[in-house]
Amino acid sequence: MLLKLSEEADRAGFRVVHVDFLVATTPAEIARRIEEAYVAALKGPVAKVFERLRRSWRGRAKAAPGGIGGELEYLGESDAMQRLADLLDLPKKVLEASGERTLVLFDEFQDFLRAEGDLDGLLRSKIQMHGEAASYVYAGSEQSLLNEYFDSRERPLFDQARPIALGPLPGVDLGDYIADRFDCTGKDPGEALDHLLDLARGHPQRAMLIAHHLWQSTVAGEPATTDTFDAALEQVDRETKERFEATWQALAGSANKRRVIKALALSGESLYNQRTFSAFELQKGQAASGEAGLIKDGEVVKLDGRPVIVDPLLERWIRMRELG
Repeated sequence: MLLKLSEEADRAGFRVVHVDFLVATTPAEIARRIEEAYVAALKGPVAKVFERLRRSWRGRAKAAPGGIGGELEYLGESDAMQRLADLLDLPKKVLEASGERTLVLFDEFQDFLRAEGDLDGLLRSKIQMHGEAASYVYAGSEQSLLNEYFDSRERPLFDQARPIALGPLPGVDLGDYIADRFDCTGKDPGEALDHLLDLARGHPQRAMLIAHHLWQSTVAGEPATTDTFDAALEQVDRETKERFEATWQALAGSANKRRVIKALALSGESLYNQRTFSAFELQKGQAASGEAGLIKDGEVVKLDGRPVIVDPLLERWIRMRELG
């Protein structure tokens, strides 16, 4: 989705800067991610403007005693916030130097919001002055956290973005994309591709994770089989095990949320069916409370009016845990 948006914005004359904040936790790391994105995006005369700014961060001259010689005093972590402030102001410099508007794509934005230093206030102080210089896209995998920051009047980013809910990727398009990626490297996803699409349910990140391990398990020149897919899933399970165990442990404080997520993973009926209530020891109020809590946590979303587990691999893990 972001790739397609980037391509369309580029054709429209925007300078596109794509920043991925995944697992960034400090202002220094946030600044480094933004800097790397601009290095990749800025070419030509405008790149020289950015280079002058970067040189100002690397250090400053300091005269030695007696005026003979000198040393370079490097900027430390205490300067990270100023460096970040400079980076967040770059769209204005790009506009001044080239006349181009910038489209800034902040990916995994929830990690920016979690980082040390209450960075949402700094971001708001900059973007509100950018006017026509830039447009922003805030993409993240934790909808509830994004809603908290953009929908709460107490937060600096209140009402600074319009939410766009993205449903699952169409299976045909996703299958064509994965098959094409395999073909470019001389590999064939074979019958395993259908298994991948059935399991991923259009979840972009999980589809790519499974595809990655399927690609690694596939021998060039031989189509992937069901056995190849099973081998790939073993790798996927090892990679996701710790995260899912932590998710399950985090639900320990709420019996309602645990029962509801188990019901969604295991029941063949709807959540509010009496047979589901009986099988998972739920009452209507408990089911509603658990559902609301899981939606707030970002673990469940409503599709066509029905609650479903966002992560298909988490759903699979729960089934394996409960059924063996």
